[in-house]
Amino acid sequence: MAAIHDLLAQIKDEALRARLEQEINRMSKTKKFGLVFEEHLPECTPLYDIPIKRGSTVAKKTGAVSEMYEVSAIKDGIATCYHKVTAEKEEIPVEELVSVAQFGEPIYPYLKPIDSICNAPDSDLWHTLIEADNYHALQLLEYLYAGKVDCIYIDPPYNTGARDWKYNNNYVDSADAYRHSKWLSFMQKRLRIAKSLLCEDGVLIVAIDDYEVARLIQLIEEIMPNHDVSPVIVNHHPQGGAADNISRTHEYALFVTPKGLKLIKGNKTEDVEERWSLTRGGTDVRNLRKGRPNSFYAIYVDKTTREVKGVGPHLDADTPYDRNEAPEGCVAFYPVGKDGKERVWRYERESMMQHISDGDIICTDKMTLNVVKKRDVKYDPVFSVWTDGRYNAGTFGTSMLQDIFGGETRFSYPKSLYTVVDCIKYSTQEKPDALVIDFFAGSGTTAHAINLLNEEDGGHRRCILVTNNEVSEEEAKALTRDGVNPGDPEWEENGVARHITWPRTVCTIKGTNTKGEPLGGNYLGLEQPMSKGFRANAAYFKLGFLDKTSIALGRQLSELFPVLWLKAGAHGACPQLLDNNASMVILPENRFAILIDEKCFQEFEEAVDSYPDIQTIYIVTDSEAGYREMIAGYGDKNTFQLYRDYLDNFRINIER
Repeated sequence: MAAIHDLLAQIKDEALRARLEQEINRMSKTKKFGLVFEEHLPECTPLYDIPIKRGSTVAKKTGAVSEMYEVSAIKDGIATCYHKVTAEKEEIPVEELVSVAQFGEPIYPYLKPIDSICNAPDSDLWHTLIEADNYHALQLLEYLYAGKVDCIYIDPPYNTGARDWKYNNNYVDSADAYRHSKWLSFMQKRLRIAKSLLCEDGVLIVAIDDYEVARLIQLIEEIMPNHDVSPVIVNHHPQGGAADNISRTHEYALFVTPKGLKLIKGNKTEDVEERWSLTRGGTDVRNLRKGRPNSFYAIYVDKTTREVKGVGPHLDADTPYDRNEAPEGCVAFYPVGKDGKERVWRYERESMMQHISDGDIICTDKMTLNVVKKRDVKYDPVFSVWTDGRYNAGTFGTSMLQDIFGGETRFSYPKSLYTVVDCIKYSTQEKPDALVIDFFAGSGTTAHAINLLNEEDGGHRRCILVTNNEVSEEEAKALTRDGVNPGDPEWEENGVARHITWPRTVCTIKGTNTKGEPLGGNYLGLEQPMSKGFRANAAYFKLGFLDKTSIALGRQLSELFPVLWLKAGAHGACPQLLDNNASMVILPENRFAILIDEKCFQEFEEAVDSYPDIQTIYIVTDSEAGYREMIAGYGDKNTFQLYRDYLDNFRINIER
């Protein structure tokens, strides 16, 4: 219904619009149950770096991005445009227009390198920041990593009604009658792709608060019916917020895990010794002699040293036992309770002899028999309420960011670093090489947390962050007053990706603030000062879009290089295509190779064979049969046909 109302608003005839609204309102009075929300008009994304040409879909930079036009001609810097709904003609200066991508249209994305930091030249671990609308970035990530992501952590807009997020480039506030359904529609599209990214034992973590938590849990259960949703209450604001009635101190972290798998594990303890009674408890008959007679016999213990010496003979179910029958210097133990009940040992006689031989059975100083097991690793349980001071978002979020930005407050309500550390840690305890994605990256806490977690446990986790480059509402108003428009350099420099996410990533890796001064203090739980930084590398890209025909003709291979690098695992620094006339590209340091001219396959094969580190092969060919023949010898490697694999993915993606 919301989509219908959006369309009605574009009807110029007021009488017709009023009649249609009346009829639609009458039809919409049917009672609905369950999670029912409106499907809105597809989201649209302004593409400020895409040139405007004849046939382009555009919007006015100062108007609503959903108010779209088609360009029919351009002359002397003036575009002749026709409104997509009313078909009204309008002459608009090209400089006042922006290209628009509408969800549901085929897109062919590429990644434009913006910046990078290398603080570990001997490491092939590279994190990635992608500046983009996260829906289009997710479509790219689905091509790159479908079914391969170990953990997704996201902190989406909470939809508090405080104009903290946009739908179709317009702020959504508490006065919007479709606030909740717009948010659910917005989240649904992204969660569906997130689901396809996760591997079989992958974990999704969503930060949220009371405004949408109930609806979000229902939405996740609808999209991911084979997963469990486990809410954790995080006491992130212990001083409480301003409120008329209840002052909230908490928010939630929703852990979404495949049903039947134990994946969330708390802090790890090495070389743990566990003890439990050797006698079975409980009232079930299987714990009594009559139910399990083979587990009733004597165990002999040295009276002086308390050393367990061995076991007595097998006793039939009706054979009486005698505590006085034991080897010299020993005492005989039987699994008989203080109440005289004849119980059983945990193990049958033959198994018990092996456990005694292994030293698993001990006699305590209180003359009781215990089983002792040493476990190399034990994980503490993760509880549903987190109240530790480390989760305080003021101390370890806002204040930490102010230190990084030299006293400036550039971002509101950042997460505590340690909340994100623990969420990812508990989800990847047994995956030190995990791939982690955050497509609501905000201030970049996830990259900071990954680097700290790797430092703590020696892991090699890699993260991909996605965030747009929007400016705040206040900044947008100030820039507009100064004559600065979206897409202008001054506007882009103040966007969240360039002004916050990337500087934080660089500063925390280097161990300095934005003024170049060493960061003060130590990380909790580590001797390491923040000024030491991290042995890590990161690359920053902006998502752009390519022309399908140019890709198919092989004219944009250099633009696709970062995409191919990511698909091959992002090993080493992102390479560049230095020779546009090359017949092949062999990149052992990046673990991939590209055959550009299939006539050179034999030479290519010899080159690849000489570098066993190469695990990903790209073959540029229009021949499906030829491609199959060429990859026949690469059964142990990942192979892809260019450009068909790339083009088909995004065409099918849209159709799906």
